[in-house]
Parts: sequence; C-alpha cells; structure tokens
Amino acid sequence: MAAQANQGAGTKKKRTGLVSYIKETKQELSRVSWPSRKELLKNTGVVLTVVISSTILVWVLDSVLSGALGLILK
Repeated sequence: MAAQANQGAGTKKKRTGLVSYIKETKQELSRVSWPSRKELLKNTGVVLTVVISSTILVWVLDSVLSGALGLILK
C-alpha cells in the first residue's frame, strides 16, 4: 500500500532555480489580500500608539525603580 503511494510522488518534478522562485513568488503575491489605504493608516496608527505607550510605560517604570534603588543604596 505504501509503495503505491510513493509511486505517484516520484513522478512530479521539483522546480528549482532563481527563475522559478521569482515566478512562484509573483503568483503568491497576486493572491495576497492587500489592505485598503484607510485600513493601512488605521492599523499603522494603532501600532504607533501601542509602541509609544509601551515606551512611556517602560520609561516611567525605569525612572521609579532607579529612584527607589538610589534611595536604598544611599
């Protein structure tokens, strides 16, 4: 049974090379569902908001903990 399954697998040729890679990549990119400009701007705003908020939070925590450590070590 397993031998029969392997017979069909050996008949396909594997594509190799740069040209076939580029063709396959071009085909795959044509299937991608690209966001609209409005969706792109909205998602970019969300990402920037999260990154800026996280940066501020880490900066505040670092400042508080540095001050506390400075008081402990005095």
